[in-house]
Amino acid sequence: MSHIKNTKKLAKTALRKKALQIVEAGYAAIEIQTAIKSRITVAKGVLTVRVFDKKAEDVRIDLNDYKRVFLVGIGKGSALATVAVARVLGKHLTKGIALDVEKPNFKFKISNLKLLTGTHPLPSPKNVAATQKIMHMVRDLNTDDLVIVFMCGGGSALAVASDDELQASTTVFKELTKAGANIIELNTVRKHVSDIKGGNLAKAIHPATLLTLMASDVIGNDMEMIASGPTILDTTTKAGAEAILKKYGVSKKGISLKETPKEGRYFKNAKNVLFVSNSDAVRAMADMAKRLGLKAKVKTLIFEGEAKHALVPIVRTIKKGEAILLGGETTVTLSDVPAGKKPGKGGRNQEVALGVIAACEAMPERLADIVAISYASDGHDNSDAAGAIADGYALKAAKRAGQSAGEALALHASFSFFEKSGNLIQVKNKSFNVADLMLVIRGE
Repeated sequence: MSHIKNTKKLAKTALRKKALQIVEAGYAAIEIQTAIKSRITVAKGVLTVRVFDKKAEDVRIDLNDYKRVFLVGIGKGSALATVAVARVLGKHLTKGIALDVEKPNFKFKISNLKLLTGTHPLPSPKNVAATQKIMHMVRDLNTDDLVIVFMCGGGSALAVASDDELQASTTVFKELTKAGANIIELNTVRKHVSDIKGGNLAKAIHPATLLTLMASDVIGNDMEMIASGPTILDTTTKAGAEAILKKYGVSKKGISLKETPKEGRYFKNAKNVLFVSNSDAVRAMADMAKRLGLKAKVKTLIFEGEAKHALVPIVRTIKKGEAILLGGETTVTLSDVPAGKKPGKGGRNQEVALGVIAACEAMPERLADIVAISYASDGHDNSDAAGAIADGYALKAAKRAGQSAGEALALHASFSFFEKSGNLIQVKNKSFNVADLMLVIRGE
């Protein structure tokens, strides 16, 4: 099953075809419906969740022990995930709500499952209204109730429980992102302006039993930071959040920080499971690279750094016949835009590819027999593109279009750059968000 919609348009060279096959393998490994269908089952009333982490055991819960079973989805891809889980639960499901950026296009409906939408990366009143419906559904639960939460990346922006949080969260996102703060710092502050993040959802669900299945988009799979940890005991502090704001010179005006719940009783009946992560995708990418005759090397699964520099060192040092694979999340710092200019449109992954082309613009021979791709696992790289391709063909196409990679990079205008030269990657939106995936391959 193809995930990339414009493969024919992109596959201009034999090496590009190989690179796109590797990307396809990555998407297939984290396809939402396939993963849930193969790993979550109900037999004789017993729910089983297969866990691929060798250090963890499979989860088994007898649904017959509970009078009511609720289902919550939060984050990008959570609507599709909750629909898939609801179909597995069948008659056992009492009620469910999912909050996503969009609704999946299904011909059928599940009467006791509501699919709500919000905005991302900036929250809006839609997010507040949807989040309040989730909080209302899980209030006043009992010990014989079970809540299953599917937590996905993007949940930090989508789950906003009040108007005050909306205002503070919007300011925090804009200011910290502009200053170059990483996702851990951003989510730490988000927790301390929220009534759902930082364990507050678990507090609301208590004393019911809580099972959270997580799709990680966080470096190192720190479950406390996925969607800012609504169901996990928070180890960060209000003081730590204040220190982050001070570090980046962000004014506390309009930002009311508060401590997250630290009482252990709220988390006694809560179990958190890492359901899928970038390791699933990168492992599949490496297997495909080997099948294509390349020597696959996984450089890291916890990559961090400025997007425009991310793959440049690898492009300069990769050996013939190699495929270098990475997972992680880069950063785009907008504070370096020239005075009087506005930042252009683009995402982290497109900027990674643009950075490669800009670095090789004066010496195109550096891209001979090399293809570099960075792509968003959920198909949305701050635009309707998942990422972009950087290689000799893309560089020539840009020059034919009269484009300067250096000028585009200075304005962070990666989307228009690749759109004009026809090197954006467009995908079907049906995979989990496990942050960014990158590869560089070199032919023999």
